Amino acid sequence: MKIIMPCDWKIVNLLTIEKSNDFGEALRSHCFVGRGSDTGCYSTFQVHPSFKQIKEGKIFEEAKKYLYEYIEPTVYHFKLEEKDCYLEYESEGEIVKSKICEPHEIVIGWTWDGDGCLYFRFNNRKVINTDCKKDYEWKWIDE
Repeated sequence: MKIIMPCDWKIVNLLTIEKSNDFGEALRSHCFVGRGSDTGCYSTFQVHPSFKQIKEGKIFEEAKKYLYEYIEPTVYHFKLEEKDCYLEYESEGEIVKSKICEPHEIVIGWTWDGDGCLYFRFNNRKVINTDCKKDYEWKWIDE
């Protein structure tokens, strides 16, 4: 999946990008909603409405293990299935299916106490920012 970062006018391919800062910031700008100058998990905590908040279970525990231990985390999840990646339309009396995107999954987790820790997983790639007011503190999580 490619995300255009309008503030920097970059196109970030989340499947291949090697720079953790670009990967984390692309996901941050994609997932959080706010004014153009807002920073997700710092000046805005509103997540795009396509995400579902998770309060327990496997995905919650996945994110929780990377965040501040003494604060209950906030976790959101989005999953686009293969079946939802097609556009159907009629052409010359026939139904045509066109694939318009690839299936993917995004997990967002954060803890906040005046300082923030922000975690993202896109498919199997993970990053963490333990000082989320900064856009240059992203580190890959390799397991």
